Amino acid sequence: MSGRAFWVGTYTGEAGNGAGIYRVTRRDDGVLEGPELAAEAVSPSYLAVHPGRDVLYAVREEDAGGVVAFDASGGRLREIGARTAGALPCHLSVTPGGGSLIVADYGSGTVRAVALGPDGRFVGEPDVAEGHGSGPVTDRQEGPHAHASVNAPDGTILTTDLGADLIRSFRIEDGVLRLAGETALPAGSGPRHLVVHPGGHVHVVAELSASMLVLRPLDGYARLEVVAESPATAEPVDGQALCAAIKLGDGGRYVYTSTRGTAVVTAHRVLDGGAALQPVADVPSGGAWPRDLHVDGPWMHVANEHSDTIATFRLGADGVPEPAGTPLPVPSPVCVIPV
Repeated sequence: MSGRAFWVGTYTGEAGNGAGIYRVTRRDDGVLEGPELAAEAVSPSYLAVHPGRDVLYAVREEDAGGVVAFDASGGRLREIGARTAGALPCHLSVTPGGGSLIVADYGSGTVRAVALGPDGRFVGEPDVAEGHGSGPVTDRQEGPHAHASVNAPDGTILTTDLGADLIRSFRIEDGVLRLAGETALPAGSGPRHLVVHPGGHVHVVAELSASMLVLRPLDGYARLEVVAESPATAEPVDGQALCAAIKLGDGGRYVYTSTRGTAVVTAHRVLDGGAALQPVADVPSGGAWPRDLHVDGPWMHVANEHSDTIATFRLGADGVPEPAGTPLPVPSPVCVIPV
């Protein structure tokens, strides 16, 4: 498999040691090289790429948050636009046709759609959907906290609300986010990130309950139904867990998650065509406070924020990650995505 390059989002200033967005390269043997500072930016903790243009998007995760667009042609980054966001924007996704950038604002609990032109630049002002609700974990669920979004096969945008224990389903009509439905999740679970399995089920990693939820779509993903729940780690968790990322691997045969307090990545076997998950192995993350992870064919790269490293793993035939080489020093890495 040929080598490839990745963008790395970091925390900066008082939030971390990074200076902006970095570029690293994976060699054919899986080893990461770099990093090279590609653009100075304020806490670009989450990134997304346009599906058809050389444009990279980054959040500016601060109280008066924002999103920034960069021309990424030629492997360099040049800022080409910015828009305001809510408090602490923490996640981005781009709709499949490249028409909108979806932003999750953790601090204000809002979800916004930023219209994109044919060249991938921002056009107009964002449309904002307010959040609502709270949960029983008083120090984390005093109000809505939007945390992630994913595009379902029918065009529905599924968003997690960690503060309200909800999945909210939206559709974009004439540039406006229209609420299609809401799905209540177990109280205190704190849904963080999610993926749609090729079989159609939705897999959610719940940060506060350290659990995995499997949901079956109803009414074209407007509503969902919880059909299975399993632990987020193979071994019992002692103390603070704080699950973070979830990604599919091996064509949907496995799901991988990261858990910060215990500093592990976990391989989950997918059962019944996506209708259930079984944790099979916890592996040390290769650093401290693992955040995002990226499955890169037979490799997996894990951003360890507090140890200032990205660790690479080889995914075995049994789906279990095996450390591959020495972790690469990168300051306060949070997000890893392919160029």
